[in-house]
Amino acid sequence: MKTIGVVEFNNIPNGIKNLDLVLKKSDVKIYKAGVTCPGKYYFIIYGDNEDVKSAFEEVTCEAKFEIISGVSNKVIEILERRNKKDLGSSIGIIEFFTISESVKALDMILKGNTVETLKLILGNGIAGKSYFVITGDTSSVTEAINSVDEKIRYREKSLINNPSENIIKFI
Repeated sequence: MKTIGVVEFNNIPNGIKNLDLVLKKSDVKIYKAGVTCPGKYYFIIYGDNEDVKSAFEEVTCEAKFEIISGVSNKVIEILERRNKKDLGSSIGIIEFFTISESVKALDMILKGNTVETLKLILGNGIAGKSYFVITGDTSSVTEAINSVDEKIRYREKSLINNPSENIIKFI
């Protein structure tokens, strides 16, 4: 079973120190690590459930972390950057206040809908927020973005029907 772990620190030195500990003592892959505004540090890891849980046991200071277990293989493919998709008849964009909300929402959407992910941006350069872009037929994308309303807090969302073929270059 694949699991994703997201951990956010209130300062950069503690974040880097803890990333080093996790890398030395756990068998996980790093998706991303870096600084978010204002002066926070985060990293996103993934791997087998027990490996991610043991990685978080290595964290030695106060941090906000979330473990998301049983994620869709499609989410792992996206993290490993193997997922290239064609543009469907609609695209949906959802922005979140946190990284973990975005990952949970994308996992839920991919498990329950016939849409594909065009882009996943987690935290870096957008003040710790995150967003993703999905594509598919209009009814599937509409259903997918509406399913987020009921379960996960989001910041903003949008549906674009019949998007320009060139939009892919800019999302």
